[in-house]
Amino acid sequence: MPRHQPGSSLRAARELYLEVTKDPSARPLVVASWQRSIEYKVKSGSLEAPYLDNPNLDSPLARAALPILDRLHEQLADDPVSTMITDRKGVVLSRKVSHEGLTTHLNRVQLAPGHVFAERYVGTNGIGTALASGRPVMIAGRQHYVEDLRDFHCAAVPILHPTRRTLLGAFNLTTIRQGSDGMLMAFARSVAAQIEAEIAAIASRRERALFQDYMAACSSARPGPVLALNRDVVMMNEQFRAAVTGPDHYALLDHAREIADDRRAEGTRSIALPSGRVAELRVSRCRREDSNAGAVLRVRLIGRSQPGPAVSTAPARPVLGLLGSSPQWLRAVADSEAAFVAGTRLHLLGEAGVGKRTLVEALHRAHGAGRRLEMAEAPLSDGPAVTERWLHDIRELLAVPSNVLVLRDVHMLSDQLRQRLRSLLTQLDGTATGQLVMTSQPSMVGTDDHLDRFCDATVEVPPLRHRYGDIEHLARSFLRKYRPSDESRFSPDALALLQRCPWPENVRQLESVIRGLVRRPPGRVIHVEDLPPECRVSSHKVLTTIETLERDAILRGLMTRNSNVQRTAQDLGISRATMYRKMRRYGIVPSSLT
Repeated sequence: MPRHQPGSSLRAARELYLEVTKDPSARPLVVASWQRSIEYKVKSGSLEAPYLDNPNLDSPLARAALPILDRLHEQLADDPVSTMITDRKGVVLSRKVSHEGLTTHLNRVQLAPGHVFAERYVGTNGIGTALASGRPVMIAGRQHYVEDLRDFHCAAVPILHPTRRTLLGAFNLTTIRQGSDGMLMAFARSVAAQIEAEIAAIASRRERALFQDYMAACSSARPGPVLALNRDVVMMNEQFRAAVTGPDHYALLDHAREIADDRRAEGTRSIALPSGRVAELRVSRCRREDSNAGAVLRVRLIGRSQPGPAVSTAPARPVLGLLGSSPQWLRAVADSEAAFVAGTRLHLLGEAGVGKRTLVEALHRAHGAGRRLEMAEAPLSDGPAVTERWLHDIRELLAVPSNVLVLRDVHMLSDQLRQRLRSLLTQLDGTATGQLVMTSQPSMVGTDDHLDRFCDATVEVPPLRHRYGDIEHLARSFLRKYRPSDESRFSPDALALLQRCPWPENVRQLESVIRGLVRRPPGRVIHVEDLPPECRVSSHKVLTTIETLERDAILRGLMTRNSNVQRTAQDLGISRATMYRKMRRYGIVPSSLT
């Protein structure tokens, strides 16, 4: 690399980058990383590594890597070498170093647990570049983009899941000693391989434990349908396969996957199936290896399948003016209506965008004559004055018996404010107050949350992906809403694609998609190619704006290149390995795009 001392400005970094690209010894991987650093507008003259409190040390990567790092720490005693692991976002989870001088150097550049060393924040560096490229990298001295890091030699190796091959994080070796970079990289590769092998061993023990619990359930006196699963495996006995078929089979598997991913899910749950039957699930967590080993579900089916197709060709009569006829939706509406009419406190659980507010407003229109609907949200600040004012307003609103107070997104309240709210509701117990309706997201509510006990009814509003038969009717309704005089309609393939989409942002996202379609010329059939890229993924994850742009760029590239992954990766300027990793992350299946 050329000997050039850049300043702190972006312009100086560009000058150094131009010199780097002309240097015959410059590796393409480092050059590409410098280009990304410039695009991210990283300041080469100052280090700005964000800090996150309490990095997650309960991940499969951390559980596998920490004992290995402990053993390495003993072997490398007094050596000026630091070992560390990061998650896939570049957050340093753990750092081991026994050399006091190196510790001082690392602390000075914030290379410590909790700090984020992704390229977008600190430019070219071992950790960030390994994660961005998906390849082992050696970043030595002046190859670092930020000046403060140029005393270090860093060898970093991505760590992948043993079966899914998704990116979990990285192992990094850092030293200030000039020496054999080849030996440092070989050592880093060896340790990363040990960590991946330990992750595989933990997964194997976990799956054996799940299999043992599954076999025990199947061997009981009256086993009935049994299902066992985690993120990697699904097991079902013959009774399950014979009893749960068609749309019920896919619906129940979708619910089971979400239950298996939720560590708190245990006990008995009832699931309304598309056929009209109810599946009673007795959930047992597999805890022999760890809480992530999975779940065993014993299934009891209640009722009979309704005659005729599970999904009607015409929407059922709207209930409370709300569109939808899936069993889960109708049950949630009926339970909410019963609580609202009785004047009891109601807690509505549901993912963002499922229609909790719409449901409350419909209940108020139908049954709220003479009562006023008031909405309140969590305060924007935890300052004493703001908190006291907010609690005072809540008390005043509940003091009027004719009020219906909707306290939205209670999962956003701080622990201290939740305690104050619990105290307020305790004081109001037994007195004539207005009706309270709380809404929250189920994944955000802890098992120790005591606000629920102040509600007489808790109702979970189903996500759109579990309302299979409603997606078509909702899509057509939104199309009529935004094009009332238009005779546009969906092709069968377009409707099928809409029904397969997981809709991570639920009804709100479906409405947004249909609103975007009205920009096209009126009167035409809406085909698959008219639908936006977000309808062609299988991931349930809610994406940030930047992630959405990246996902859509990959989808458009694949559709332009007839699903050719290698050519699309070349067009986007990323490696094929990175392309596959991002496709897995965003739930993109190339074969579904043609």
